[in-house]
Amino acid sequence: MNKDKFLWGSATAAYQCEGGWDADGKGVGEWDVFSHESPLNINGATGDVACDFYHRYKEDIDMMVEGGQNTYRFSIAWTRIIPNGVGEVNQKGIDFYNRVIDYCFEKGVEPNVTLFHYDLPETIAKKDGFGNRETVDAFVEYAKVCFKAFGDRVNLWSTINEPRYYAYCTNMVGNYPPNHKVDFDRFYRVLYHEILASAKAVKAFHDMELKGKIAIVHDSSNAEIAPGTKEPQKIKMMADLFYTDLVLETSITGRIPGALIPMLRENDIDTSFIKFEDAIDFANGKIDYLGLNVYNRVYLTDYTEGETEVFHNNKGKGSKSKEGIRIKNWFETTDDANTKRNLWGREIYPKCIYNALMEIKDLYGDIPVYITENGHGMYENADVNGYVEDDERIDMMQGYIDYMLKAREDGCNVCGYYAWSTMDVYSWVNGYEKRYGFVRIDFDDPKLPRIPKKSYYWFKELIHNFYEKEGR
Repeated sequence: MNKDKFLWGSATAAYQCEGGWDADGKGVGEWDVFSHESPLNINGATGDVACDFYHRYKEDIDMMVEGGQNTYRFSIAWTRIIPNGVGEVNQKGIDFYNRVIDYCFEKGVEPNVTLFHYDLPETIAKKDGFGNRETVDAFVEYAKVCFKAFGDRVNLWSTINEPRYYAYCTNMVGNYPPNHKVDFDRFYRVLYHEILASAKAVKAFHDMELKGKIAIVHDSSNAEIAPGTKEPQKIKMMADLFYTDLVLETSITGRIPGALIPMLRENDIDTSFIKFEDAIDFANGKIDYLGLNVYNRVYLTDYTEGETEVFHNNKGKGSKSKEGIRIKNWFETTDDANTKRNLWGREIYPKCIYNALMEIKDLYGDIPVYITENGHGMYENADVNGYVEDDERIDMMQGYIDYMLKAREDGCNVCGYYAWSTMDVYSWVNGYEKRYGFVRIDFDDPKLPRIPKKSYYWFKELIHNFYEKEGR
């Protein structure tokens, strides 16, 4: 890994792209069960085949290289490595990821490997998943297997993808399995155990004296307070404790936020899962860099009235719901009339990437940061040749990238950018209509043809121009 070279690439996650859901000894994951059995799988789509990356990874990596990309972020399916979550290791799963990693290096692509991206083994999910402290140690043992198998080559690792958002969707929105709704006790318990698992895995990684660097990946959710808010400082503090601090403060400084436990107790939220001795694990598990997934900010004002309620939209144009939340006596999200929203109700606000990066610089100094996801979901229409002119995606992402580079110029140690996503993938709960990829996949054709979109060529030119300007 050339530490001085800014990396440009794209990202996927195992369940969303691999397919081969029961191939070569893979175990059953919670998303296999959800997509096959749950009435809450509103689109009826599954990841059984998805993009078939399991069999076509060379083709997809080749397309990245042809598009000028020099790094690829992907996740490992826990169930391919340890089918039952704990115990016996599946060598065929290790062999698959060895092939992917080796092919990346053969093609000059830096792999960035995430250990957990939303997809628990079902055996662990049935025992309350990250709600159960036992899952912390199971995750660490799984991580050690991966470090031993791939750590001689992989330079960039991430422990857990978006621990806050995973806890949020599984316990507040209720759209991800196990589908709890507005459950603050479980939300904080799951999130805390994820951060503890990450810290212990980071320590294990450092103890093995591997050559690479390891991070956690956070969904930025930087909180901005609307003008006219009566108690802006209080709301900012509460928002940071809800959205960011337990992830960032703990993972970067090695200490849980001092205001967290008093705040939880004041609001009758269970804290029995917090153990005194965990402080040692947090102190010994500080990350080397930060992965930041940036799509939007949270735009907040004073709580007005009504019970706690979460607003989410997995139906796109079939729903008028906007993404947001009202927490009784805390705060609520509000609209900024000057910004657009996508068809799923999510705000499009490019400057949020600059604000998030500069806030991290101000709070945590020179920690290296990679933008590990940024992209734009769309409904798309292809021409007769399967080509998509996704100008809306290009315009949106160009704005975010411009602001990211401005943050870099202004002193934030941002080291790379990964677009979401490499190709069209299964979109959690949304199925296959919601598309993010630079490469179109015709999911109606059993051959799953890959057709580069206009954005693919735009991104290729952007990368070329960047390196020309940098003199590399």
